[in-house]
Amino acid sequence: MKQPDGLQPLRLLPAKIARELKTTFASLNNRDFRVYSWGQVISLCGTWMQTIALSWLVYKLTGSAAALGMVSFASSLPLLLFTYFGGILADRYDRKRILVTAQILGMVEATVLTALCFTGLISVTWLVVLALVRGTITAFELPARQSFLPDLVGKDQLTNAIGINSAIWNTSRTLGPALAGILIGAFGETLCFGINAVSYLAGLLSLSMLSVKVREKPTAAEQAANEKEAKRSVWSVLMDPKIKYVLLLSAATSIFGFQYGVLLPVVSDQVLGGAASTLGFLSAASGLGALFGSLVLANRSNSPLVRRGLGFACLVLACAVATIGYSTMLMVSLLAIGCAGAAVSFQLSGGNSLVQSSVNPALRGRVMGLYSTFMLGFSPFAAMLAGWLAELIGVSYTLYVSAACVFVSALLYLTFGKRSFVPSEEKK
Repeated sequence: MKQPDGLQPLRLLPAKIARELKTTFASLNNRDFRVYSWGQVISLCGTWMQTIALSWLVYKLTGSAAALGMVSFASSLPLLLFTYFGGILADRYDRKRILVTAQILGMVEATVLTALCFTGLISVTWLVVLALVRGTITAFELPARQSFLPDLVGKDQLTNAIGINSAIWNTSRTLGPALAGILIGAFGETLCFGINAVSYLAGLLSLSMLSVKVREKPTAAEQAANEKEAKRSVWSVLMDPKIKYVLLLSAATSIFGFQYGVLLPVVSDQVLGGAASTLGFLSAASGLGALFGSLVLANRSNSPLVRRGLGFACLVLACAVATIGYSTMLMVSLLAIGCAGAAVSFQLSGGNSLVQSSVNPALRGRVMGLYSTFMLGFSPFAAMLAGWLAELIGVSYTLYVSAACVFVSALLYLTFGKRSFVPSEEKK
């Protein structure tokens, strides 16, 4: 039975604009992906509201950049330790069930956080413990979520679906922080945590509506053979220059490129002299820029072009981070943070697309677990380093150091990874 055209409203627009938009949003014509996307928008808005409220609460309780780094370290450490094992689970078991379980556990964690804040029992110790719990849930959820997209759309729409999925993430990243900044100022952080707990229901509902079939579990003999083959194949995949350089650039971005996000509360308070609403606007600007970067990726499927673009995106990121450290004007900072968000989004989502397009579907969970480790696993050390440096030399100089490291990493990628920018047929 033919699926209804989910992009039919575009026919009302001028032909040229309609063609461009149809190319950009092609994967939304898939019913399952469309339903999944709506659930993600709502659920992720709640997640971003909690993220902003949590960082502001930590800074309000301690007034310390080091404390922000410590909580960020706690939430990110499980990504380094457990993401690969999450990828193994994503290859062995039904990914939809893994996602449902993760949504339920996330709802429980958000409910506990809401209750602790409402009763006045919250402390930095509790925030660190809950950050560890949240990070562990994410470590097992992330590989399943990334490798679930090919189960929803065909390979020909995978790059587009990854770009749209990133755009959904960044739309939520724009709306959630802006709303959180307003609500924190009016009602406090507790309401944001409560809204996040309720928002998980949208994700659960959308997953329940999908028609994706449950994968059959392999026999013990088949699983043992698959595991033996997987160990050899994953190593060969990682040694492929087309993947290796993308992973190394992702690690450099994780270590140095994310530090501006950890320090946003300090930038808002000490550099711009703002309050919670300023933090919300800065985070929303980052999300809006990231949304733009995601849509650019969704409109482009040329692999060599995307590969080269990753390096140039990191050069833009370096300049933007340096500007964030230098600027004392809110509008300039908003523009710089928007550019940083666009660069990070294009680089990480583009890398995701390139890695997924290059791997055997049977190994997708493991490889995406490794990619997630390179992409996010080093961020706990980056968070601790950012907090420590900000206390030692100030937030502006910390951002200058981060920008310089990202800039050098981009130049190395563009220099040594340039052979992978050329299509295979041109190399022969």
